[in-house]
Amino acid sequence: MKSLFVGIYLAILADVGSTAPHASSTLIAPTAEPTGATYASGFDMTKSWANLSPYKSAQGFGATRGVPRGCELSQVHVLHRHAERFPTSNLLDGKGMGDFASKLANYTKLHQKQAIANGPLQFLNDWEYVVGENTLMENGAATEDASGADFWIKYGRLLYRSGQDNVAAWNESLNVYPNGTARPKPVFRTTSQGRILESARWWLSGFFGKSTADSSSDQYNLVVISETEGPFNNTLASYVSCPGHKTAGDEAAQIFIPRYTEGALSRLARYLPDDFNLTAYDVLAMQNLCVYEHTSLGGSFFCSLFTEQEWKDFAYNIDIQYYGNFAFGSPTGRAQGIGYVLELAARLQGRLIHSSDTSINYTYDDNSAQFPMNQPFYMDMSHDDIILSVISALGLEHFKYGPEGLPIHVDHAPSNRTFTLNDLTPFGARFISEVWTCPDNVSFSSLDPILYVNPRINEAPDSKRYIRFLLNEAPLPLKGLVGCEESYNGFCPVDGFLSGVPTLKKHAKYQEACFGDYPTGHQVGDGAPYS
Repeated sequence: MKSLFVGIYLAILADVGSTAPHASSTLIAPTAEPTGATYASGFDMTKSWANLSPYKSAQGFGATRGVPRGCELSQVHVLHRHAERFPTSNLLDGKGMGDFASKLANYTKLHQKQAIANGPLQFLNDWEYVVGENTLMENGAATEDASGADFWIKYGRLLYRSGQDNVAAWNESLNVYPNGTARPKPVFRTTSQGRILESARWWLSGFFGKSTADSSSDQYNLVVISETEGPFNNTLASYVSCPGHKTAGDEAAQIFIPRYTEGALSRLARYLPDDFNLTAYDVLAMQNLCVYEHTSLGGSFFCSLFTEQEWKDFAYNIDIQYYGNFAFGSPTGRAQGIGYVLELAARLQGRLIHSSDTSINYTYDDNSAQFPMNQPFYMDMSHDDIILSVISALGLEHFKYGPEGLPIHVDHAPSNRTFTLNDLTPFGARFISEVWTCPDNVSFSSLDPILYVNPRINEAPDSKRYIRFLLNEAPLPLKGLVGCEESYNGFCPVDGFLSGVPTLKKHAKYQEACFGDYPTGHQVGDGAPYS
């Protein structure tokens, strides 16, 4: 039916896209572009949906891909985002769509004897809002299952030294120490929120090679940390226990949204009665409806209404929200991520945590049953904003824009930015910390494409441990990470990383950021309150 509609309105859509967006005084205005479900340039709108985009491997962040020759993959830490979900209640997400649906329904009720919309919006005369709310979608379960299976292929077979007989899938007999004695069941963590918990179960079903979310539960223990409002510490949902300023991004986006939607607003308003009063936030809701209907229903009339530039601007609007709420533009950005960084450091040191002045809940981390040491790998299921806050807590300058945050007094998305949620946190995003043990003569200048067999050199004399961070399978450059100044190609000595962690904690200013009194209402430059 969607194809038929697009065919019928092809000429109309070409006309709909003929109005050029308003030019910015600081950016070159794009040429007029047609609207449509596909674009002559080959542009794929699904890759311009920011954190609502389907998962894809990142193209790269400037560090070389590959594995170091002659090194042992000793351990892997995974911080994973849930997969495709229905919308949240946020004004700029699900609430905005619900408000638009109610507005349309109320107007229709008052004008029952007439068709409300025409042209490319004619479908609104029979449209109903059928999108769910805040739960994991079916295709989200598939995304997580595939991610767990992919982790087995890339990492699990090496960490558990599966050999040819067991390379196809996990086997419980592989869960042994080097001397052959049995290891305890591995322990993984998740929050209690429904979509996070189900994402964890599906990921683990993929890793352990089972067919349903719970069928592999006898292979592991899952620690479920409560995600409730109030002073309940949880590094996988750290915004809950940090009441400091976390809305600078939303406030900034609300300046940009009326600017970038100006062209679409005047174009689409022609096909509705004047007294319907179509607004910039209705246009944003239509773009969100495209995304969620396409993801959950397999298609959407709304997707044909916008130009390529308008989709790029839509993604930037979400980038602004998350940069200012959870990353370098937020005064609590570093604070929200420092708890996980401290837990990572504790795991690397083989150390339990018995007290905390950050988001760490030490009642979970002070015992090896829930915070075990020396597992081959760890998997923590969480949210996209936590991944962004961890990157900010590490101080990775590649993703930092400037002292005043992302620009908002512009009409279109600036192209000279590296903070793009399309690449950073699509659905099913994964932040991975690899630990390698290498001989003293290792070279990171030339990397191999694959490691076929994992060597045992962990106990070799003069060996040294290195850590490397990857986001969506692409290694991260470490400029700005204290203690890793001498890193090469993204590989940093573990000792160097650990030496810088106290400074990272100091830079996060957790107590001040989360509980202090400081100026708010704008983005900041370094993820912490201005001194």
